[in-house]
Amino acid sequence: MEQKLQERAEEFARVLTAKNRARWRHIEREMFIVQKHTAGQKYVRIVEDRGNGQGGSVHCFISTETGGVHKAGGWTSPARDRNGKVYEARYNLLDDASFEALLFNCESGSGYLYADYKVKTPPIGREINDIIREIEESRIAREQAEKVSI
Repeated sequence: MEQKLQERAEEFARVLTAKNRARWRHIEREMFIVQKHTAGQKYVRIVEDRGNGQGGSVHCFISTETGGVHKAGGWTSPARDRNGKVYEARYNLLDDASFEALLFNCESGSGYLYADYKVKTPPIGREINDIIREIEESRIAREQAEKVSI
């Protein structure tokens, strides 16, 4: 797989994990991993790791040819329409603007990959790590407020 695509897939999995950690305080492990790619493979899986080193469920597929991110239709392939054609990718890892929007919109469920999902645009001049840090800080503040009120 192309180096840029591999790096962005790993960054995508890292951001998914960070967002889930910010949302669910008991999570300490890497939640999402990029499965190994073999030559001639059309898609690479982003898999939810169950913590035992084995994959749980497929979160999405990334096309090795185009960089498109597709909703999973099962363990082996992306979701398809009634004619058997893979749905068009909403996000592309090789396009900078699309990649930034993907990192901003991604969440534990894969609903953000649906065509009718209302896309939120990232604020101009803000990095995804700043947004994740703000989510984490607000979660910590809520927990501390709960402790004080008890």
